[in-house]
Amino acid sequence: MKVESVISWGGWLITLLAVAVCLGIATLLAFGYRATREWQHSSEQLIERDTEESADLIATALTRDMQGAQSRVLANRDWDELPTDSLSDTTQQVATAFARYPYPESFFTWRAAGDHKVVFFNRANRYPPWMPHTDTSYLTPVVVTVDPPGASELRRQIAAQAVKGFRYVAVNVTFAGEPYQVVARLAYTDTLHEHLQSVIGFTVSLAWVRRVYFAELLSQVEAIVNRGSRLDVVVLDDEGRLIWGRPSAPSGLVRMFPLLFLDPSASMMATAPDTAPTWSVRVSQSANSALVNAAQGAEQTLLVAAVAALTLGFGLILATRAVRAGVALTAMRSDFVSSVTHELKMPLANIRAMADTLARRPLSAEKIRTYAEYLLQEARRLTRLVDNLLAYARVTDVTNLYSFEPIAAAELVDDVLQSFRQPITDRDVTVQVAIPVDFPLVLADRAAMLLALDNLVDNAIRYSSDHGSIGISGRTNGAMAFLEVRDRGIGITAAELSAVRRKFVRGRFARTQGTGLGLAIVSRIVADHHGTFVLESVFGVGTTATIGLPPTED
Repeated sequence: MKVESVISWGGWLITLLAVAVCLGIATLLAFGYRATREWQHSSEQLIERDTEESADLIATALTRDMQGAQSRVLANRDWDELPTDSLSDTTQQVATAFARYPYPESFFTWRAAGDHKVVFFNRANRYPPWMPHTDTSYLTPVVVTVDPPGASELRRQIAAQAVKGFRYVAVNVTFAGEPYQVVARLAYTDTLHEHLQSVIGFTVSLAWVRRVYFAELLSQVEAIVNRGSRLDVVVLDDEGRLIWGRPSAPSGLVRMFPLLFLDPSASMMATAPDTAPTWSVRVSQSANSALVNAAQGAEQTLLVAAVAALTLGFGLILATRAVRAGVALTAMRSDFVSSVTHELKMPLANIRAMADTLARRPLSAEKIRTYAEYLLQEARRLTRLVDNLLAYARVTDVTNLYSFEPIAAAELVDDVLQSFRQPITDRDVTVQVAIPVDFPLVLADRAAMLLALDNLVDNAIRYSSDHGSIGISGRTNGAMAFLEVRDRGIGITAAELSAVRRKFVRGRFARTQGTGLGLAIVSRIVADHHGTFVLESVFGVGTTATIGLPPTED
């Protein structure tokens, strides 16, 4: 089977295999893409639902806790009848409220009848800074203060709200420069809410709320809402300033809530300050949340699958090229063996035929001389083939086996042309040699350079037509001396020009047998001599081979 047929069949089989594998890779990648996208979509939906539920839960927890002291303490009927002669019962009730709700700093009460004095029940462990200094080292958690500075202003503002008949009121006041929110329950003597009977309420330090309240409360709430996920919770005031949470937390769902410790939607009438700021709580999944990791895992899985597919495809390309190269190499070696066999058989057959003729027939002296020249020609042909095979067999660096010496290029050319005298005569090839007299000596191994020039001249004769011409010239250019071998043969195509310098490779349009080793041997020998080898050719016009060698120093 010819080389082209072997390569063609091998190429088709490899192409079919590559297409089948590519289809398999594409199918796996498509299913993987669909599966990971579904996985990612499910994870994103779960993140959205979990974040929304957590945001609602946190906002509800904040609102209920902030309204708890008003709705569960002030609304308690136990406050309806306050004792007039002893405050012990009230103190005990206040201590219970302090233990349950952290934000009231003080509870207060007064009656419209009597001396109108306001009685404050203060936390002992967080004594109001605007209160008069007193000994707070009590055994009880409540410190009682009667009518402290600022009580009259508080009484005036609440009384102004009582005129409107509200059951619950919330007012913003300032004690000693500190902002407070005051929530109070108003009791009336009549059903029309025209005559105030008593007031009970509590104060909340807004500065303490900023510093402490949300940090303590949300630390507890986070532990409840983090069910297998990790949330970033951020509280911002009405101006967008961070109250609690990580500054680097990602954006998420936002829930708004008023900074109001009163429930305006209570069944009884209530009024809230018009200036109550609206704060916000922002909830998002943390970067290291299990749900976020699951969503990102889908992207990573898809990326890994894509990289694996690309790697497999790249490996397939390399494997395909390697197999194709192997098929081509096998075919070229087969062609090489066939060519070498033919090249060996031809001179041996000619030698045997001429020797048989000389042995069996009486011939004239002229005939004997002619047969002797043919025998010498075939012997040289056989020697050239053996030399090429031996040169090809050198698979390791053999530069240390060369014997470099100054050599005249003209002598090398003459020796080579002597060995081709008979083929040149038989094919009527014109040889033109133009080597200048002052052409410098080159430092080279004689046997190796003879082999290189022998191959170039052999190619020039082999691929030239009868009655053709060959030119051999020499020139110098700087630090190199150049020998050129030109022919007017069939030439080499541009696509094959670099390939024919490799072992076993021959031009597709070569009309004669050959081993495909000549130019490869020339390239190796010239490289071992630290020279240059340039091959130029125009298909249908001819080829020029140029060897550049360093000249000897004078």
